[in-house]
Amino acid sequence: MLNAGFEQNNSTMKYNSLTFIALFLSLNMVKAQEKLFPQATLQEDFRILRSALETAHIGLYRYTSKPEMDSLMEAQYEKIDHPMREIDFFKLLSPIMCSIRDEHTFLLPSSDYWKNEIGQTIYTATASASKAKLFPFFISIINDRLFIDNNLSAEAEIPHGTEILMLNGKSSRQLLDALLPTIHTNGFVETFRYRNLEQFSLQQTYNRFMVHYAIFIGRPDTFNLTIRKPGSTGTQQVSTPALTSKEIYNHYWRRYSAINDEKKRHEIPVEFKAINTKTAYLRLSDFHDDPWRRYNLSYSTEYRNDFKYILDNNIQNLIIDLRGNEGGNLGIGIDILKYICTSPYQPYHYHECNNYRFPAFTKYMRDSTQLNRLPDSVFIKTVANTYRSNPMVATEVWSRPMQPVSVPYRNKLYVLINGATGSAASILATLIRVNRKDAIFIGEESGGDMEGPISGAGMDLILPNTKIRADIPFIKRVVNLNNFPYQKGRGIIPDHTVIPTSTDITNRTDTQLAFTLKIIGH
Repeated sequence: MLNAGFEQNNSTMKYNSLTFIALFLSLNMVKAQEKLFPQATLQEDFRILRSALETAHIGLYRYTSKPEMDSLMEAQYEKIDHPMREIDFFKLLSPIMCSIRDEHTFLLPSSDYWKNEIGQTIYTATASASKAKLFPFFISIINDRLFIDNNLSAEAEIPHGTEILMLNGKSSRQLLDALLPTIHTNGFVETFRYRNLEQFSLQQTYNRFMVHYAIFIGRPDTFNLTIRKPGSTGTQQVSTPALTSKEIYNHYWRRYSAINDEKKRHEIPVEFKAINTKTAYLRLSDFHDDPWRRYNLSYSTEYRNDFKYILDNNIQNLIIDLRGNEGGNLGIGIDILKYICTSPYQPYHYHECNNYRFPAFTKYMRDSTQLNRLPDSVFIKTVANTYRSNPMVATEVWSRPMQPVSVPYRNKLYVLINGATGSAASILATLIRVNRKDAIFIGEESGGDMEGPISGAGMDLILPNTKIRADIPFIKRVVNLNNFPYQKGRGIIPDHTVIPTSTDITNRTDTQLAFTLKIIGH
C-alpha cells in the first residue's frame, strides 16, 4: 500500500509539474504576444525603415508621388503616440509598404511572432508546431465571391465548391474590402491581390487569407459560416473550430495527397504532354531552384527534349501554362525563349539602382554579405547619380541581344496567365508577348507589371527593436518591351479574358485550358 500510495502521489506530482510547466509556457507566450514596445523604440524602428526606403528603393515614388508618400509616412509616424504591441505596429507600417506597389517590397512580423502565432505556411516542408489558430480552408475567389477550394477543417463533410456567404458576421464583400488592401501588389494590378488570397501553390510563401485574417481581422476560436453547398439553393449555418497551422497541414496531406488535387500535381514544377497529334501542353508552375532540384530536373534538358518532340512531330499548337507561377530564378524562364523566338531578342534594356552599397544599414540586414556579390564593374554612374548596369560585362548577357536556336518553334503559340503569374514568370510572359506578337494570351491580367519589377538583390532588414522584417529590393529591372504598347503599372491584358464559373469550381474544370482547346478546334 505504501508503494501504491507513493506511486499515486508521484504520478500526481508529475501531472501537477507538467501542468505548471504548460501553464508557465502558455503565460509566457501570451506575455510575449502582449509585450508593449515603448514609444521611443517604435519611433526608432520607423525612422530606420523610412530612411532605408528613401535611400535604397529606386521605385519608392514610381506609382505614389513623393508628396503623397511623405504625407502618408508622416501621418503614420504621428500615430506612434503610445506604446504598442509588435503586431499593432506592423499594421501601422503596412499601408506604407502597400503604397509602394511592388510585390517584392513587403513586411513580415518577427520570426518569433511567426513561429508562435502563424506556424507552418509552406506545404512542401515538414509542418512545425504552433499553438496559434487559423482559418482552416483554402478558398477560391470568383467575381468577388468566396468558394471553398480545399476543406482543411474539422467539418470534413463541407464539399469543394461550397460558397461562403458570411464568415463571423462579415459578407464576402466586407472580407475582401478588409483584406485586399493589406496585400502588396505590382503597380495597379488587382488580380495579383485576389490570387494571393488563394492557395495557388504548395510552395507559396504563405496563405494570405489565413494569415491576414488573423492579423487584420481577428483570431476567433470558432468560425461561424453561412454557406451554400454546390447544387443547393438554400443556405445553412456551420460552426467549425480554428485550427493550428500543423493541423491544417496534416489535413491537407491526409485528405488530398491521394487524389488528383491540382496543387499536389503542380508541386512538380514542369509538365509536358501531347494532347493529341497536333497540340502540346507545357506547364511551368515554379521557377525557384529548390523544386527543380527536389525532383532531379534540369530545365535545359527538359526544354531541349520537349522542343525536339515538338519539332519532330510537327506540333501545330503549343500551349505554355504560366498560371500560379510566382517566379524565382529568371534564368529558368529565359532559357525557353531561344526555342520560341524567331528572331534575336533582348530581355532587358538595363538594370538601375540608387546605390548598391549601404554601410549605414548593414547592421540591420539579415545577411549583408550578399552586397559583396555586386562588383563595381557591373555598374556605371549616371548623370542623375543613379547606377546602371554595364552591358559590356560578361554577366550582363540579358542586357544584350540573344540568338534563338537555328530552328525555333514558329507555329501557333498560346499562353495561359493569371494574377499569380508573378515576378520572373511575369517577365517571361512579357518577353513572349513582345517578341512573339502572334501569341494568344488567355486567362486574366498577369500579376507583374510589364515594365519590370524592383527585385533581385535587396536589403532584408530586421528592425532592431520589434524585429519586424522588411524586404527592400533596390534594383529596377527595365524590361525591353520591343516597342510594344503597354499601360503603365499594368500587367499583360489577355486577348481572351476567361473567368471560371461556380460550376467550374465545383467540377474542378480547368476553364481557361478548356477555352484554349476550344479555339484551337479540339
